[in-house]
Amino acid sequence: MEIVWSRLIHITDECWVTIARTAFSTIVGEAGDFACEILDGRGGSIAHSPRSMPVFNLTLPRAVKALLAVFPPESLQEGDVLITNDPWICAGHLFDVAIVTPVYRKGHLVGLVASIAHWSDIGGTKDSGRAREIYEEGLQIPPLKLYRAGTLNEDLVALIRQNVRNPEMVLGDLQAQVAGNHVGAERLLAFMDEYDLRTLEPLAEEIQQRAEAAMRQAIRGLPDGVHRGHIEFQLLGQPSRLGCEVRVRGEELTVDWVEAPPEQPVGALNCTYSYTAAHTVYALKCLLTPEIPSNAGCFRPLHVHAPPGSVLNCRYPAATSQRTMVGWFLAPALFAALQEVLPDRVQAFTGLPGSVSAYGYDAAGRPFHDHIMFGGGQGAGRSADGRSALMFPTSAGNVPVELFEQRTPILVERKELIPDSGGSGEHRGGLGQRLVLRKLADDGRPVLLNILTHAVGRPVPGLRGGGPGRDAAVRCEGVVPQGGIGTSVLVELRSPDQRVIVETAGGSGFGDPRRRAVEAVERDLREGYVTMPEGTG
Repeated sequence: MEIVWSRLIHITDECWVTIARTAFSTIVGEAGDFACEILDGRGGSIAHSPRSMPVFNLTLPRAVKALLAVFPPESLQEGDVLITNDPWICAGHLFDVAIVTPVYRKGHLVGLVASIAHWSDIGGTKDSGRAREIYEEGLQIPPLKLYRAGTLNEDLVALIRQNVRNPEMVLGDLQAQVAGNHVGAERLLAFMDEYDLRTLEPLAEEIQQRAEAAMRQAIRGLPDGVHRGHIEFQLLGQPSRLGCEVRVRGEELTVDWVEAPPEQPVGALNCTYSYTAAHTVYALKCLLTPEIPSNAGCFRPLHVHAPPGSVLNCRYPAATSQRTMVGWFLAPALFAALQEVLPDRVQAFTGLPGSVSAYGYDAAGRPFHDHIMFGGGQGAGRSADGRSALMFPTSAGNVPVELFEQRTPILVERKELIPDSGGSGEHRGGLGQRLVLRKLADDGRPVLLNILTHAVGRPVPGLRGGGPGRDAAVRCEGVVPQGGIGTSVLVELRSPDQRVIVETAGGSGFGDPRRRAVEAVERDLREGYVTMPEGTG
């Protein structure tokens, strides 16, 4: 069983590598902001690539089931490929596009191979922080057929092409997903032939039941009762708070987000229920059964409630493009709630990732549009310091400076760790990063930078007596930024003497700083992670 389970995981990893190598954008090909999955014929997850974006591993099965509700299995035929980016049934904002390929063997549907990726552009406004409705945010793709019996839906492709700023890049990523799914389908059929499997259903059921049993056993190890936690952060420049109750009863666990701000009318900060549920159960999976490859069975004993009409369960047509500004704070609130019962597994607040997308036109009038993503400092745990420049709660990678500079007329003057940005503690938080960017040439062509930072203006305390990490910041030299605090910031660079400094937050510390080993403090000083306070010898 472990051999065949590993084989399925390896197939999804081949899908992942195919997409990574054929994608056109840095956000997919370099940052790895996508996921690949094999599902049974009902849309239940069997296996996913270990390198897949965690939140996508949990929203993708929801999207597949929603697509199957519109296109029932009996209505599909070999060569069909389905597509949607509906935030309420997919991954929470329009940039994340799911593509699903039914797999047939000897004329019978045996499973599905699916991928979801963050496209570099989906049209709509670049000033997403001012969006009030989803209609302003870009192209909505309801459940549709991208391919019908092997024939490309040219009308849909023409519609996408007309609505995005760099269609070659966007459509290149689309076809990378199609190619990844195709590789997965071929490998899955070869696997079934090798083991003479007529159907995947018994295998899928066995794998899912084993994962479910492991999760139920882990929940039984927790004391029954209600565990409460919260986190405070900035919401459009105002102090805000997310609070949860974690109820454990036997082998079932329920998270109720009892304290959540109301749906926001501006700022695009709203989370759909699908996105909220995915980030909630992902954090629980990390804590309870980190050693078990995840699939649909892992999540059957886990339940999530979020108040309808809140920022965690918004209603259509709320704007959602910046939903990470809220959703990425869910895991820290859960860690706070469970720190007493799982002190060896929780981690303090991790400084959340930042990103900069550059957009404009080159000398030939062609649009360019690409991203650089960079992590903050990981929160410390009971037994280890936090890592620096980590992309948690995503599994994305830091985009190489050289590729961003090659694709945009932006020079990254500095990219460095920020000394003293990690929170103090028996174990220190990881360090955040600082990027200094400017326009490369004085050619009279403006470049628009869309900057996303998290944990601005409100450092998050550590756990068990640990100190807060340094908060995130955006500073501008010679240029006036647009946009709100705690949401996206727009900067238009017109000359090389204008600079933008973007800093991600450091991770918070864990435990009493007075218990930190002297050797660890000396090492931090020697390596420049911390500095001596002024006036000390």
